Amino acid sequence: MDGYKLPPVMFTKEEVLSFITAEKLMQKFSHQSLGNHYQTAMEKVRSVLRHSDKNLIQNIEKQIDVFNFHTQQKEEDSLKNVIPIILESIAEKTQLNIEYQTVDLKVTNRTIEAVGIFFEFNFWYIMAYCTLRKDFRQFRIDRILKISKTQIPFLQEYGQINDYRKSHGNKVKAKLLIDKKIMAHLVNSKKYYGLVEEVETDQGMELTFETEWINDGFPRWVITFADYATVLEPESLQVRMRELLVKMMERHQ
Repeated sequence: MDGYKLPPVMFTKEEVLSFITAEKLMQKFSHQSLGNHYQTAMEKVRSVLRHSDKNLIQNIEKQIDVFNFHTQQKEEDSLKNVIPIILESIAEKTQLNIEYQTVDLKVTNRTIEAVGIFFEFNFWYIMAYCTLRKDFRQFRIDRILKISKTQIPFLQEYGQINDYRKSHGNKVKAKLLIDKKIMAHLVNSKKYYGLVEEVETDQGMELTFETEWINDGFPRWVITFADYATVLEPESLQVRMRELLVKMMERHQ
């Protein structure tokens, strides 16, 4: 209707403060493609706030900060809109084509069906069905060099993302004996790497894992506290640890 103005949106002080805190978190931990959209949304929220609420924001927003001690993602990431593209493909149930750089710097082209995205240890990941491997895979979003949507529909229906994070891949059992004095530093990471049992012994803490990354991710994690850990099993993990340690020594001679 011409000339009709919407009434001002009324927020409680608690809601306004929650917006400010969420904005700080988005600035630190979101992918740039999400952060930009959130910042635009926050500007729209600010524009409809009452004068008293705007003053509240000005007085408090510089008093909130989030300190991030993890490695920052690459600022020069050229795929500014990558996460919205992924989310659109999930909503539309259409395949994506990606050019992906692996951890050993090899570049491969994949067609994937994205199940969902998740943020962990300072990186965003896609959980997706890979049509090349005919299995579920995780792809780190900052390693995507190119991405494009297709009009090809998904080959199958998918459930929730956590169903696939818990169950995909072939897991190997691994046992470590760890010095008790460093256990406090492993509180979060040990669960990420598949902890299934933790037993206190006279020699230390005996930790049992079921991991999909027995050849690379898991041994590289163990190396970060290898002077306080003993690999009990499997033997293949002991061998892999020695290989990695020899390479480290050769690089730093």
